[in-house]
Amino acid sequence: MNPYHESNRTRWDAAAAKWKAMIDRRGAWREAPSRPELAFAEQEMKYFSGIAGNKVAVLGSGDNMAVFAFAGMGARVTSVDISEKQLENARERAEALGLAVEFLQADVTGLSALPDAAFDLVYTGGHVAVWVSNLQQYYSEAVRILRPGGLFLVNEYHPFRRIWKKGLGKLEVEVSYYNRGPFRYDYSNDILEPEAGSYPCYEFHWTVSDLIQAMLCPGCRLIEAAEFGTHVGDWEAAPLEGLPEWLLLVGRKE
Repeated sequence: MNPYHESNRTRWDAAAAKWKAMIDRRGAWREAPSRPELAFAEQEMKYFSGIAGNKVAVLGSGDNMAVFAFAGMGARVTSVDISEKQLENARERAEALGLAVEFLQADVTGLSALPDAAFDLVYTGGHVAVWVSNLQQYYSEAVRILRPGGLFLVNEYHPFRRIWKKGLGKLEVEVSYYNRGPFRYDYSNDILEPEAGSYPCYEFHWTVSDLIQAMLCPGCRLIEAAEFGTHVGDWEAAPLEGLPEWLLLVGRKE
C-alpha cells in the first residue's frame, strides 16, 4: 500500500467508532434495504432495474448504505473498503439486517483478490476519489473486475466544490481547480468535526476531465454524464448555492 493510502487508512480506522455513532444516531442504514432511495439519487436508480441476482461490487463502501440498498434489491454484493474497522461495523449491521454480503478489506487501486470480469455492476462514489492518489489505477481495477457489457457507475462529490475557502460567507478560491495535490492535513480522529490532531491524511482534487478520462482509458464507453443536486451541508462552510453537488458518470465496458 502506498504511504498516502496507508495514512488515510489509519485515520479512517481511528475515526470508525465516532463515525459509527453518527450513523447509528441517524438510523437510515436500517431502512436502506427497503428504501434504496435513501442511498441513491433518482438519476442513479434507473440503472438498477432488474438488478436482482446480479453481482455488484461497491468500492470504497464506507458506511455501506449503498451495499445494504443493493442487497435489499436482491443483488449479490461485495463490499470493498480500505478500513477494516469500517468493515467490522458494516458486518455487524448486515448481520442485524439479515443480509448476505461479502466483505473485503482492500485498497481500491489493488483488487487482486477479485477475479477479472466477475461483476455485472461496479459502483463507487460519494467521497472516495478524493482519498486515492492514482485515479487511473483505481478505475482500471474497477473495469478489470467488470464483465464485458457491465456498467461502471461513479457518483462523486462535484470537483467544483473543493476549491473554496471556508467560513467567509462568500466564494473565494483557496486553491486552483487544476491543483490535484496531494494536500496534507493533520487531523484528529473526528471526521465530522475536523480539528488539528496527530493523524496525517492526504487528499487529491481530481477534475471533471480527470474522472471522465480515467473511466474511458480502461475500455469503457461513456453512456451518461450528469451534474445534479443543490443541497449545501453545514460541513461545507462555504456559500455553494448554484454549484452542482454531484457528478454522475456511467460507463459500459466494451
